[in-house]
Amino acid sequence: MRKKILNHTCLLIVFSVLLTFLAAGLVMYGKYNEDLKESVRDSTKYIQDGVEKMGNSYLDEALGQATSARITLLDPKGNVLFDSLEDSAELENHSNRPEFIQAEKSGYAESLRYSETLSKQNFYCAVKLADGDILRVGRTTDSVFSTMLSSSLLLGGLLIVILAVAFVLVRRQTRDLIEPINTLDLEEPLKEVKYEELRPLLKRVDQQNRQIARQIEELKEAEAVRREFSANVSHELKTPLMSISGYAELMVNGMVPPEKVPEFSGRIYHEAHRLSALVADIIQLSRLDEKSSGLPFEKVDLYEMAEDIVHHLESAAEKKNITVSLDGSPVIVNGVRHVIYEMLFNIADNAIRYTDSKGMVKISLGMHGEHPYYCVEDNGIGIAEDEQKRIFERFYRVDKSHSRETGGTGLGLSIVKHGAILHNAQIKLESEPGKGTKMELVF
Repeated sequence: MRKKILNHTCLLIVFSVLLTFLAAGLVMYGKYNEDLKESVRDSTKYIQDGVEKMGNSYLDEALGQATSARITLLDPKGNVLFDSLEDSAELENHSNRPEFIQAEKSGYAESLRYSETLSKQNFYCAVKLADGDILRVGRTTDSVFSTMLSSSLLLGGLLIVILAVAFVLVRRQTRDLIEPINTLDLEEPLKEVKYEELRPLLKRVDQQNRQIARQIEELKEAEAVRREFSANVSHELKTPLMSISGYAELMVNGMVPPEKVPEFSGRIYHEAHRLSALVADIIQLSRLDEKSSGLPFEKVDLYEMAEDIVHHLESAAEKKNITVSLDGSPVIVNGVRHVIYEMLFNIADNAIRYTDSKGMVKISLGMHGEHPYYCVEDNGIGIAEDEQKRIFERFYRVDKSHSRETGGTGLGLSIVKHGAILHNAQIKLESEPGKGTKMELVF
């Protein structure tokens, strides 16, 4: 950046100096030429007046030395009668000169001629005298190119001085200009903005910093969740496996009386079933985490699913003497059939698991305006307000001791949450400890 600024500044200075010199030279040269011409015209008038009053004797060597102009007197045929610089006898006939021809015709003439070999220009002013002779007065000056060339040494020296001063000043200015950029606080770019032109860029940097900070925080949270999930999975898998292994070891070693074998077999079956349900829930969650676009969406009747769920949970409800009711009419939503089934089943299953004996579970379906809903209401143990946000976390249990007895995996409501995200559904929860829970899915 420094090099570019320096190069561009030097080019600008050189161009500016040359252009200024050229413009000033042309203006001054034009002014000088006008003064020169005016001087020749005046000299012509004075000499004409003197010759006509005093005759040709007015033209002598002293007159030629008194002026820098060249004075020439020509007869009507163009022969040189007098010349202030040369011997008139040695000069050629001037009848072909433009100023002579014009003065013969009109009595007065001006002529500007250039000498390319000498880089000079000659200005002549000719006037016809009363006796028919032609008086010509002329002056010679340098041409424009020659004048400019003669000043090249001065111009070169001036350029060198200007460039040297500019180099020092530009280098210092560039350093002062770049230093605030090099010392920018990229952690807090908007804390002190020295150049307003950089504010849009610094705003984007600040936004990226915030975004990166959020992503880092999300990664940390995800890592914490992953570790907690791994620990919970390991613990949840180990518990039924240890039970199965323990019961099986007792049976293999013949330490179980024959009459106790059915009981131990039942415990092994129960733990194996629990383990199978846990693995199935983990697989289901993994699929929902992937949010695969390949999941098949179709028209699903929620009421038809609810009838099937009530039928499957009928046995569990009868064991606890819980009354389960279904109210509503067919409601169609677009979704993944097996995911929606898991969501509806888990909500209803949780209601039965956490409702005490002789309780009530009510399932209702319908429409809130244009939005289908599925609602499960019970009069079970309820959920404290400070725990209501956590019940959708994996393996989180409100009443851990009671949850062990019910045989839940702790993943049911996590599946409900991820399924709701997949279907853009909203979960509404109302609960009070000891009075029951109302959970509603609005699609």
